[in-house]
Amino acid sequence: MDQLLELFLRNGLRPLSLFADTADLEKKVNRSELTALLLLLLRGELTMSELAVQLGAPLSTLTSLAKRLEKKGLIARRPSPVDQRITLVDLTPEGREMASRAKETMAAYLKRIEEVLTREETEQFFTLFLKIAKALQDGGGEQAVPEKPALRKISIEE
Repeated sequence: MDQLLELFLRNGLRPLSLFADTADLEKKVNRSELTALLLLLLRGELTMSELAVQLGAPLSTLTSLAKRLEKKGLIARRPSPVDQRITLVDLTPEGREMASRAKETMAAYLKRIEEVLTREETEQFFTLFLKIAKALQDGGGEQAVPEKPALRKISIEE
């Protein structure tokens, strides 16, 4: 289960957005915040920069997300004892409990899938599922590159 979750997260997917039962958890936090909690549960204490990279978000975005989670009592931030410029982030007991509930929700869904498929079918399913989910989250594949505006010569009368 943890390996599959790692696979989701390593591919930049937000697995919790795929499960309807996370609605109960989302009354307190949004999906991005829940994903951050899940990452901290799986990886332990991270620096703000590491967490930003894991979430695929700019550090400025993560700063506001972390402030919200800290205000809700779900994470604790503290300066690194090695370098005061580095901020470490970890789960509080309440944050750990919420992340564990999210992980259990995902595990229940994945167990149901594994029960009806053979090992080979399960591997094929998850390979295809990741490919499809990645395409959907990316907005359907390659983004069109906007054309540069053409330069025009304007004649100026003196």
